[in-house]
Amino acid sequence: MKNTLAAACAALCALTLSACSGETENEPGASGTYTEITASEEAVVTLAESETEIPSETETKTETVLCSDIANAVMAAVELPSMAEVGADRIGMYLDLTVPDSCDFSMYICGSGGFADEIFIINTDGVSIDDIKTAAEKRIETRKKDFEGYNPDEFDKLENFFSAEKNGYYMYAVTCDNSVCESIFDEYVK
Repeated sequence: MKNTLAAACAALCALTLSACSGETENEPGASGTYTEITASEEAVVTLAESETEIPSETETKTETVLCSDIANAVMAAVELPSMAEVGADRIGMYLDLTVPDSCDFSMYICGSGGFADEIFIINTDGVSIDDIKTAAEKRIETRKKDFEGYNPDEFDKLENFFSAEKNGYYMYAVTCDNSVCESIFDEYVK
């Protein structure tokens, strides 16, 4: 295979050099070099091109998905009250988690504070999944204390929050429709 590939590269280089010489082939009085590729050399090039490895469907990796795309899809599909985005500079106020600057995540909370709804999605590259899960569970428990005895419907949302980890992504969502959150997460993270 290496010899075939080396021969193909040599033939391709020769063809490229002759094409770049600025001379036309077999022109009377031409002083440039003309290289003729024989049929066997052409077959080598064709063979080398056909032996290029193409990954099978099972070997292909999941395409990178932006966490904000998942969050926006959830917010478009589920009725959520006045959601406010939590930026990287404020993530520590809501989650006991250190998120590296280069880490892709998206978090939205209810802006009014009267509802428990929130969404958190993170690409787990470079972040411990155990730390993420611990921070999410701690956040949910804190929110349960906020809503216990105050608003039973919101407390129920927290009791039944959606949480999933798949192919390098983690998501939790506190909404009135966890089945939609789950289907959107599964649609985006394959």
